[in-house]
Parts: sequence; structure tokens; C-alpha cells
Amino acid sequence: MNTQKYDKDNPKLVNSMVCAIDILGFSQMIIDSCRDGYGDELLKDINYLINKNKQCIIPNKYSKGNIKIYTDNMIIGYPIKDDGEAELNEILDNVSEYQFNLSLEGLFVRGGVSVGEFYINEDIVFGPALLDAHNTESKLACYPRIILDDKTVKRLKKYINYYDVAPQYNKILIDSDGQWFLNYLNTIFKYYRECNNEYEFERIQLELLLRHKDKIEEMLNIHRKNIRVWDKYVWTANYHNYFCDLNFPDEKQLKISRKSLLSWQSQVLSDDL
Repeated sequence: MNTQKYDKDNPKLVNSMVCAIDILGFSQMIIDSCRDGYGDELLKDINYLINKNKQCIIPNKYSKGNIKIYTDNMIIGYPIKDDGEAELNEILDNVSEYQFNLSLEGLFVRGGVSVGEFYINEDIVFGPALLDAHNTESKLACYPRIILDDKTVKRLKKYINYYDVAPQYNKILIDSDGQWFLNYLNTIFKYYRECNNEYEFERIQLELLLRHKDKIEEMLNIHRKNIRVWDKYVWTANYHNYFCDLNFPDEKQLKISRKSLLSWQSQVLSDDL
């Protein structure tokens, strides 16, 4: 089968893997920055970070994928060739890296992945797969996680059954509500390309997890009085701790203290009056 593409001169729907991503709390960032006089600074920072990190989603000129960014939203589409395993793997690897890189800058995202008919060019995104990915992001993701819809999970299960040890195994986790989501912290194991030896590789992994921990603790502190938002970072902290327990059980300094994730009641004191 020849690889399909999004033809700008002859628009038509293409069977695709599609991911919709939204930056958590972006609207409030705009409101706060413009009210407090640093709107231009935030705009420059966001523009730099998104353009810097979107390169990992479509890394080279040979990719048939395409992306569209508007305000805090990003839509990614990969035309499917053959059974779609390669395109889903691109989502698992490249989108996870994008999510991880933004998290290190304090920008946490949620998203949805779907599969189906889709079209994208410089002016328009269109198709039922777009609607499914967007609905998955807006109605099911809830927390800073990128989840796979039921159609995509069904495909992934088929791909996993091809192998004795599937390459997708460590790239996905299943949440307590049954949702399958991108294990974006697994990105740290890709940094071997920048390392000279195994010791340096492990040191970089630990440094990256500590940076991730610091950003989550910062968000927990900032949003402590807004329980709805704070709860989203509690989820992220629990995911961070689970990943550390799973992969670095002896590195206790990597974990976020449970005291940061609990609410503590107290009696009324004279200082409260």
C-alpha cells in the first residue's frame, strides 16, 4: 500500500492516527499575565517553547504527519500505512517526548488519541477522528494525561499480541479508571543518545526526574487553594511517584512526599480569627 498524504491541492479524508493536545490552565495564564502586565513575556515564552518542542513530533522531512497549533491546542495527524502500528508508535514516542519536555518547563498537557478519517492543512483540520480525539481529551482525560480512545486501545492490543515482549509495553500505563494513557516519563530512557557511558546515562535520568518533581511541587504549592486544579497535580504527583517506584525503587529522593498530597484538618485557633 502506498503511503497516503494530506494533499493541499486535492483535500480528502485520509485514514489517520490523530492526537489532540491542550495545555492545562492556559486560559488562566493569559488572564493573569495580561492583568499583571507580563502578557508579552508569556507570549514570547510560550511561542518559544512550543516551536522548540514541536520538532520532536515531526522530526524530519520524511514524515508524512502534520501538525496545527492554535492558542493552547495542538492537533497531530499521521496518515496510516498498512495496519497503523508504525503511526501509533510515532504517537507514543514523539507525543510523549513533547509532553515530557513541556512538563519540565511547568506546562502540563492533557490529550486524546483516536483513529479514523481525517484531513489537515495550513487552514483547516477536519474529520470524525478529530472529533473523537478532541472529545477524548476534553471529556475523559481530566488530568494531565494523554489517553487512547477505545478504538485505539483495540488496535494497540492487537499490535502487542504480535510480540513475545511488545515494544509498546513500557510506553503505556492503565489508570485506576481503566483509561490507557501515554507513559511520558518513559522518555527519559531515550536520552542515551546524549551520553558517553551508562553512569552518565543514569545521572541524566535522575536529574530529569528531579526537575519533573520540582515542577510538580511548584504547581501543588501554587494551586493549593484551588482544590479543583490542585487535584490535577496530585494525580501527576502520584504518576511521578509510581514511575519512580517502578524504575528507581532505591532512589527515595526522587519521590514527592505524601504530605504534599494530603489535606490536613485542624481546630480553629486564635490566629485564625
